[in-house]
Amino acid sequence: HSIGGDGGGVAWAMLVARICQLYPNAVSAVIVEKFFNIYTKWNWPQPVLLKPIEDGPLQVRVWNPRLYAHDRQHRMPVITPAYPSMCATHNITNSTQKVIITELERGSEIMALINSGKKSWGDLFERHDFFHRYKFYLCVVAATVSTDEEHLKWSGFVESRLRQLVLKLEVTEGVEMAHPYVKDFSDSFLLENAKPEEIINAYGTLTGEKLLENLKKPQKEEDKDKKQIHLTKLFIGLDINLSKTTGQAQGIKKLDIQYPCSEFYSLCKSWTTFDEAVHTIQIKNVKLYELPSDAYIEGETRPKKSTKKRKKDPTTDQLKRVKSENAPVTNPQ
Repeated sequence: HSIGGDGGGVAWAMLVARICQLYPNAVSAVIVEKFFNIYTKWNWPQPVLLKPIEDGPLQVRVWNPRLYAHDRQHRMPVITPAYPSMCATHNITNSTQKVIITELERGSEIMALINSGKKSWGDLFERHDFFHRYKFYLCVVAATVSTDEEHLKWSGFVESRLRQLVLKLEVTEGVEMAHPYVKDFSDSFLLENAKPEEIINAYGTLTGEKLLENLKKPQKEEDKDKKQIHLTKLFIGLDINLSKTTGQAQGIKKLDIQYPCSEFYSLCKSWTTFDEAVHTIQIKNVKLYELPSDAYIEGETRPKKSTKKRKKDPTTDQLKRVKSENAPVTNPQ
């Protein structure tokens, strides 16, 4: 549940198909067990192939790391079987590879416990803990003051470029991992009781929900001619370790993500039909306890701050300073 997104369903289907080729007579429970055991030990970047890669008559590129430097950069290549063969997992970055390998190892451990009777199959399918796992998150908001169709194009473009932000974040000093969440969240509101910028600033945080609760959501037919704002938010979990940073005797006391964020803004605004009056892109820092309610499903307990007084930990002090010294990065005009 925590490892989709990078290769999409196609890549995961091919990974399962390879196990089925290796164990053609195995029942499904054995296939699941072998899946985790084999891919935990897989010698990446050795590719996963369902059949040998073929050359063909067309003037198209076939995946070949010996020929193309770009193909050599693929970290966990899963290759499509039909000509022309391509890498279905080209989007995987250093951070997402770490997440995938950790989850495969966790799956392998759970399968061993299921086989020994210490756990049940239900434990393998537990909901992810993404919105419990990190102290800091980035919330990327794409907003459109126009039609739903126009927003679909804009938010789709922003989402397709999120990988570039992840790549820049994971090479930023102090960032151990930048983990993008696999799904987006979308909402629409009528522009009757609030300005677009007020809605955008409120969207994606728990405190902002007070303003959003008083706004009316458009009904398809009766409100189609009224002015609307459509919003999509995407989350990136940040694993921050400031103790490893250099630059000062005791390490840098803050996390500076201004550069990756401004680069991402420029990239999004380079969209061919970008219109400042219609499209907005915003990135905000959201702490764990400030995540919006829709990040959690019904019956899920959201993380709560501990009320116990704890001894001062210099690491948490450094992390706490991130907020004040690196205020939410908003849309620079």
